[in-house]
Amino acid sequence: MAAKLEASLDKERELIQSRRELVSAVSHDLRTPLASIRAMVESLVDGVVHDQETTSRYLRNTLSEVEYLGQLVDDLFEIARMDAGMLRLHVEDASVQDLISDTLESMSAQAAEGDVVLRGGVHGEIPPVVMDTKRVQRVVYNLVQNSIRHTPPDGTIYISARDAGDEVQLEVSDTGDGVREQDRERLFDRTYRADPSRSRSSGGAGLGLSIAKGIVEAHGGRIWFESVVGQGSKFSFTIPKNLTAMADC
Repeated sequence: MAAKLEASLDKERELIQSRRELVSAVSHDLRTPLASIRAMVESLVDGVVHDQETTSRYLRNTLSEVEYLGQLVDDLFEIARMDAGMLRLHVEDASVQDLISDTLESMSAQAAEGDVVLRGGVHGEIPPVVMDTKRVQRVVYNLVQNSIRHTPPDGTIYISARDAGDEVQLEVSDTGDGVREQDRERLFDRTYRADPSRSRSSGGAGLGLSIAKGIVEAHGGRIWFESVVGQGSKFSFTIPKNLTAMADC
């Protein structure tokens, strides 16, 4: 009984610490864009900016910051739903081929900005899979964005999928920096990032991989990675083919 109580207290302490880290990380990520938005809007309101070119640039930058804040809020809502056990899946028959094609179309420009080549393909024939398409798409987006951040110029990212019996397995591999030994155990923990500076360019509050893990596990799948420092990483996850029973989740 004493051992169970101690284990329960330890778990509660970990949860409290995790929440503190989350609040700290998100607060850090909120301050910078809010300060930027305020500075640009004040300049426009006070008439400091006069020429049309600068005005347009300020407005574009403000829109970009607002979109970033919107994504951060969406991430927080997703985390809250996971914590409360209220992550609802809206499943349907979906094409894995289309999922990869849509990812390539949506993220090739972002990869190109970092001089990284983004490619993808499907091994063999994969029949339609019952899944929450938007959320599984988000898993792939998060993994690709993670690879883009950690792949140097002239590197390559490859998205693939294959039939794995009762499951479909998707993989995102890159020729990036790899994951250091000291970062591996906590890589999927929320707010944890190998870069202690928590800069937006290196991943913001660090929620992407944690959200990916939660979505995959909500589907009854698994997510893991293999990595060699200096050579690259491969993130893999599975989605069971039989999700019909979860259609009302």
